[in-house]
Amino acid sequence: MSVVERMGGVCGTGMREGGQILLGASDEVPDNGMKEFKVEDNKVLVIRQNGKVRGLSSKCTHYGAPLVKGALGNGIITCPWHGACFSTERGDIEDYPGCSSLMSYKIIEDSGNLYLQLPKDLSLSQTKREKSVGVRKVDEKESNVVIVGGGAAGHTALETLRAEGFKGKLTLISAENHLPYDRPKLSKKLDIQASEISLRSQQWYTEAGVDLMLGHRVDKVDLEHQALILQSGKSINYDKLLFCTGGSPRKLNVPGDDLTGVFTLRTPEDANTIAQNADGKNIVIIGGSFIGMEVAAATVKSAKKVTVIDRNNVSFQTTLGDEVGSILQDMHKSNGVEFEMNSEIESILGDDVKVTGVKLKNGTELDADIVVAGIGVLPTTKPLEHIPDFLNNKGLIPVDEYMKTKDPSIFAAGDIVQFPLVTYDNEKVNIGHWGLAMFMGKIAALSIMGKSVPARTVPFFWSVQFGKSIRFAGMCQGCDRTLLESDETGFLLVYSKDGLVKGVCTLGRDPVASHFRNMMFEGHPLKIEEAANNFKAVLSKL
Repeated sequence: MSVVERMGGVCGTGMREGGQILLGASDEVPDNGMKEFKVEDNKVLVIRQNGKVRGLSSKCTHYGAPLVKGALGNGIITCPWHGACFSTERGDIEDYPGCSSLMSYKIIEDSGNLYLQLPKDLSLSQTKREKSVGVRKVDEKESNVVIVGGGAAGHTALETLRAEGFKGKLTLISAENHLPYDRPKLSKKLDIQASEISLRSQQWYTEAGVDLMLGHRVDKVDLEHQALILQSGKSINYDKLLFCTGGSPRKLNVPGDDLTGVFTLRTPEDANTIAQNADGKNIVIIGGSFIGMEVAAATVKSAKKVTVIDRNNVSFQTTLGDEVGSILQDMHKSNGVEFEMNSEIESILGDDVKVTGVKLKNGTELDADIVVAGIGVLPTTKPLEHIPDFLNNKGLIPVDEYMKTKDPSIFAAGDIVQFPLVTYDNEKVNIGHWGLAMFMGKIAALSIMGKSVPARTVPFFWSVQFGKSIRFAGMCQGCDRTLLESDETGFLLVYSKDGLVKGVCTLGRDPVASHFRNMMFEGHPLKIEEAANNFKAVLSKL
């Protein structure tokens, strides 16, 4: 069988001996640059850095973003959509979201041309690479590791443990009945099924030797006996414990909040129930930040009326600021969403069973068939409350840059921790981002194995509303805000402190956020007066 036949017919016009395909001239890929080459129905991304050329699969392994529109840093390439980072050396995933690495290809430079060396055993149509975990035989002599929490941090931790060669007993305890899934999709596509967004298959967990305990809640952590007491009464022993239970939605705590038709959004069941009851109904959403606004965008086309109640002047005011909030709120208004700003809810009205309306503190009453509370989350750390000085005054778990707690056998990660952000002068932060939780899960797993790798990362998050993606990189607390650009195509806003840019928020300005993420990660400060020209140069390369 020929190389071309073995590759399923993948071949270019410049095929030469040895299974090499001519991609193009060497000068098409400048130093510290990249270019996407088409090979039949597939694409290969060629990167030149430090005098070397390398080939990678062309799309991010998270949601398939074209990496050629991303940002090239020192040894990494960052996704323009969601900030996932991959090494340019082998395509390994270095920072999240996503679970898989890129495919890596050999590029040969000869006589002023670039050639792709066709892989012997893999098709170019395969765009993702996962580390094989194999069928594990548990080594009883190694530590017994228990992970509590089946979200982003928990899954990435167990995946890292097995990928790094941990052979001990590994148990995942989750309050939900589903395999770990891609939670950010819930508020964007309310009718999606948990099985559609599982991070890995049941077979993967079986082959990884993971003991899945789904639908179980931990009632208490017994430090003396190094055991977890479940609500069922069962006791689970551990040598090392990773606590990453995430947050629980805040309740409204007003009269009527227990009526049928009042929802929070945390699980697939929550999302599906909202979707099933939204058509042709009056929906009132409490809270004008990410969850509330994404639910508004997801339901306004099918609902009779969608109204967002917000105690602030504009949406996203406390998270992104007035400038971005006004732009996004106007986008929602143009799509039919109505708002009650500077308002707070007094009670939920109903007929003793089902919600019929909402009463505001200013006396206004709104018809409501469905009420969705999107007012933030509280850390799910009650099983640890009895341990002296283990939690701070916000119910968070203080950890160091290695995700270690004050107890040498307990580690913590994700939305429930306060940790020092190395890239921001070790500022102690609590940030509820999906990708960041995945990254912390990796760091915690390495710490459990005795590998001290600090949590060096830059916060990056995104939101999709009405088909438009808002991206944020960095930090914005206590910052001044400068709107550098704003037109019908989007905006670019920077957050600065003491004359230095600390964060950026963009819409329609890819890959500025990923470029800034790389700058902060590499320790290159950006002065506010240089920001406009710096980002303009990035955009000019597209």
